[in-house]
Amino acid sequence: MHLIRTLFLASSLSLAHASVLPSTPKPGIRALSKRAEPNTGEDFPEDEEPVPNRLNKVETAFKDAIELTSAVLSFIETDETIYPHYFDPADREEITRIFRDLNNDGEGHDMLGNFLVQTTDLDNACGDRGLAYSGDYNTEQPFIVVCPRAFNKKAIGDLEGKDRGDEDARDFYAACAEDGGDIADNVSFHFNTLGMTLLHEYLHYDLMIQSSFGSIVDNPDDEPGYGPVAVYDRLPKDLARVNADSYAYYAAEVYWSLICQKEFQGPREGIDDADPDCGEQTCET
Repeated sequence: MHLIRTLFLASSLSLAHASVLPSTPKPGIRALSKRAEPNTGEDFPEDEEPVPNRLNKVETAFKDAIELTSAVLSFIETDETIYPHYFDPADREEITRIFRDLNNDGEGHDMLGNFLVQTTDLDNACGDRGLAYSGDYNTEQPFIVVCPRAFNKKAIGDLEGKDRGDEDARDFYAACAEDGGDIADNVSFHFNTLGMTLLHEYLHYDLMIQSSFGSIVDNPDDEPGYGPVAVYDRLPKDLARVNADSYAYYAAEVYWSLICQKEFQGPREGIDDADPDCGEQTCET
């Protein structure tokens, strides 16, 4: 059965065609409870200008990350089209469990509230290609550092002070090419919203994920594990299951397949992994 028809039937959601104007439909989660939201502190002043500011963007991204898991859960059990590009069918049950626990009935895992999100690059690890990094995975207070270039990444949900009808809305909201956005015919770095970046970092938190495969890392066994080209078909499946970007890009492709109601082609090396935010190279999270 054609992917678009399969997606439609697999989802119990009613999804209209996506549009920057006036709104982008989503799989639809409930508002995250405060206990499930990561914590922000002095790095994110509420009155920072211009609006939407960094606090607005990261708070929307908290919800967007869970929105991506909602899309996965609406489709993964019957997905024979997208899933095989990322993971081994034998791992489906555990991978589904990981997404389900993160989603927690649309409210986000309770332990997400343990995260401290900051912008100060204490480890000097943002470098030339970093979007974010995290640490203290085996403690009760892990952290995420959001690098400056990550705030160039777009949103799925509504941002405070930025109407989707504004002339510059395309600079703030991810959207399908048919609606004037950048998400076209191929899996690409354009899938990488700020919410997807946070989802990637959540997957590193061992105490929360408790994967039977072991810790979910970056570049397992020193195999390239960042970006659409690396994770789409190339990374061995026994390594993909412990590679954070594999989960993040899988979730993003499912989400945008639902929203754009289309089947995406595989990413093209040197094109779909050439992110201008990271010097025309693959960004790292």
